[in-house]
Amino acid sequence: MEFVRRDVAEIAIGACVMAFPVAASQEIWDLGEQLTLLRVMLFALASILVLGLLVFLLHRGPETPSDRGVFLSRVLSTYGLTLVIAALLLFGVDRLDLFGHPWVAIKRTVLVAFPACFAATVVDHLGG
Repeated sequence: MEFVRRDVAEIAIGACVMAFPVAASQEIWDLGEQLTLLRVMLFALASILVLGLLVFLLHRGPETPSDRGVFLSRVLSTYGLTLVIAALLLFGVDRLDLFGHPWVAIKRTVLVAFPACFAATVVDHLGG
């Protein structure tokens, strides 16, 4: 279970595939304004837990102690990169107002990243 540059590229592509249509939807913009921060943080926690399960199942999980570090790195890197891509896409459609409404921007980013991180993991797995 190695984690190399090619994996990062596959994760970025997978995240873009799912994040763009979600980031461009009025429903996500409205949910980002309406949901409480606690509920959005539950989305983030669910994303990380399900992402960890997906990585564990798709990459046959950590078999040695050194694999545990790679496993954790893969999960956190996938989610982090997906958050960055979600933020960039929201910025591109002018829905990431970090200075005027920072909490709304963060909530929208987390909501866009929710499905995108799963797509990123699947594309990474399919890419080998």
